[in-house]
Amino acid sequence: MKCKRCRKATAAVELRSHNAAFCPDCFFIFFRRQVEEGIRKQRLFSRDDRILVCVSGGKDSLVLWDELLEMGYDAEGLYIGLGIPGYSDRSKEKVIAFAEARGKKAIIVDLRDEGVPIPEAARANKKHECSVCGAIKRHFFNRVAAEGNFTVVATGHNLDDESGRLLGNVLHWQKSHIARQHPLLAAAGEGLVRKVKPLWRLSEQETASYAFLKGIDFVIEECPMSEQATSLIFKEALSIIEERMPGSRMAFYTGFLDPGNPVREAMAKAAAESGEFEPAIKDDGSPAGTHLCDRCGAPTLAQTCGYCRMKAKTVERAAQDAAKSATGARAASGKEPA
Repeated sequence: MKCKRCRKATAAVELRSHNAAFCPDCFFIFFRRQVEEGIRKQRLFSRDDRILVCVSGGKDSLVLWDELLEMGYDAEGLYIGLGIPGYSDRSKEKVIAFAEARGKKAIIVDLRDEGVPIPEAARANKKHECSVCGAIKRHFFNRVAAEGNFTVVATGHNLDDESGRLLGNVLHWQKSHIARQHPLLAAAGEGLVRKVKPLWRLSEQETASYAFLKGIDFVIEECPMSEQATSLIFKEALSIIEERMPGSRMAFYTGFLDPGNPVREAMAKAAAESGEFEPAIKDDGSPAGTHLCDRCGAPTLAQTCGYCRMKAKTVERAAQDAAKSATGARAASGKEPA
């Protein structure tokens, strides 16, 4: 099969959703244009921005960082070690090697050093690992961006991720989630940086093809904590539809983002009326009802932010476990009764 663009070279990537097939060189041109269109269409950022790319060691985030560097953007990478035995160490190695190959040094935050490794934090707070992980990572996105004078945080969420999330929100009519879902989450006052998803127009197949053709070494395995994540079910459901009707995933998500679509506005209104979502913004640009956390200084709706509350419980649980372990060890040695 010949490349549909140059009509000379042999095609290496077939994209049924675009009714096209590309050779490697033409595929990279296609990929670049999709990223450029995603940035332009939603006005995600400009050449004046300093971009903090959140990299996990997986294909999507590394592909995003690679492409933004290729496009000449001022982009640095942030890796947050989740404290998952084995998996986190392998992911960190991939990120460091990727950065060094491009003359960069990734910013590293290890949640074990912060006292909130995800497995322990989830257990101590009696919450699902994905929920805890998302809240903790968002805290560090904002903190590192503020400390490093970054103006925007970029994540590697692709079209499969966003359309799957949208399907789940619609099936359960999560009004506040639907109202907030967008490739651009604007900055809302000091300490809450703008967050963007530049790969929103590109499928997982396309990011995987980019990584393969570029020779990017990434962690192939999924996060072991995400095995029971419902988001995977919704992505799989859309994949079945996409297989039968190519282009359905893009039509679903772009239709939702269409300014003429009344769904988001209606969901925001319904969520506000029910108390689920407060869209009001104060004069200083921060969300109504926010002030600074009494422990870390991050913007929060409560006296103490969610991250600090989770950290306190995690540290307390770790201390309790250590005390029990020490008591058991002394009892086993015969120095005190069990």
